[in-house]
Amino acid sequence: MSASMRSILIIGGTSGIGEAFAKRFHQMGKKVIVTGRRQQKLAELKQSLNGLETYAFDMTDTASVPGHVEALFSKYPAIDTVWVNGGRQYASDIKDFASTTDAKISEEVLLNVTAPMILAHHIVPRLAQQKTETNFMITSSGLGFVPFGSLFPVYCATKAAVHSYCVGVRQALKATNVNVLELVPPYVGGTELGMEHIDKIKGLKPLAMEDFVEEIFGKLEGSAAKDLKELAAGSAAGWVEAWRSGTGAVLESSGLGG
Repeated sequence: MSASMRSILIIGGTSGIGEAFAKRFHQMGKKVIVTGRRQQKLAELKQSLNGLETYAFDMTDTASVPGHVEALFSKYPAIDTVWVNGGRQYASDIKDFASTTDAKISEEVLLNVTAPMILAHHIVPRLAQQKTETNFMITSSGLGFVPFGSLFPVYCATKAAVHSYCVGVRQALKATNVNVLELVPPYVGGTELGMEHIDKIKGLKPLAMEDFVEEIFGKLEGSAAKDLKELAAGSAAGWVEAWRSGTGAVLESSGLGG
């Protein structure tokens, strides 16, 4: 399927999973454009990966999204794949008022849900106007399927919302040229997600980044774009399969799909 990904815009690709995928796509000879907030990190990526393009913007500044999307598609009109890859994870305990703040809750919802949906609102119609097959991807999480609410109640809820959104958008786009892919990571090592509470999950063993990348790219290469929905790896793969066998089967039998 990655053969249909020729010019790839990664929104949020300066570290972790986004950076690892950017490097893999670049190695495969794809045109890769990476966005992020950190100018220094973007410069380092561009210097280390010959031909990689970078563009600085903060997707949580939602008022600026229309202008940035217009600028990106004007500069890179051949973009056929857009991957929205962002996430914020704070630990909290609903029983303990002091364990989080209103600002942190709002920040998680903004970055994990609101910003990706606004980006989709401005990007998907552009992809749908193209004459060739295109792809829209969003990163969710295995915790959106099996919540760990005693530690990450807001994060789990936001990623469940992302999953539901992907299913709904896929339903709406099933007769178009736009494929909707949901990347579903388990706990993956080598990311910056949740570093401030790493001590609370030290008993959990993460999936190595290189193993995660290999497993996902194996699925990308092994299937046609129209047949791909959730791209899950590690423990998250089983959780996705359970959803597909239950709620997913109900959607298929009802004719809604997704």
